[in-house]
Amino acid sequence: MTGRDRDASRGQGVAEFIVAFPFVVLLVFGLFDAGRAVLYFTELTNASRVGARVAAVNQSNDDTCTQRTFKCAAAEITTTMDIPPSAVPDLVIRDRDGNVVATDAGVCQTYGTCSVTVDIAYAFEPVTPVIGALFGSIPLTGSTTMQIERSFASP
Repeated sequence: MTGRDRDASRGQGVAEFIVAFPFVVLLVFGLFDAGRAVLYFTELTNASRVGARVAAVNQSNDDTCTQRTFKCAAAEITTTMDIPPSAVPDLVIRDRDGNVVATDAGVCQTYGTCSVTVDIAYAFEPVTPVIGALFGSIPLTGSTTMQIERSFASP
């Protein structure tokens, strides 16, 4: 092998690196964004579960956090996303047949006759510019349904 062939081979390696490097970087940052999305989704699911657990005994939609309500409990869990209690939607209360009922309707006085559903949504923004441009804001949601243990809705 002559010195000239070795120099051409070196130049070819540099050219291949320059072509492949942006794709490798995009892949690494894409995996980073995917990990963040999984973390946020897990946190939303946990927040909806905690909120539903509190809502099973207190169906108040108060978001001032003067008492322990499902909105405040769910918002406390979302430390990474910092979702305020006012951004947590009101409860959806359903009877055994799946019909939506009012909190004070008196239908839910007996254990097991009604359930509460806590839904929390978040618009995930990827930090990778290319992925953000391709997908934009990605909606993530967490939802949990639990039986009402005790009917209570006074603020």
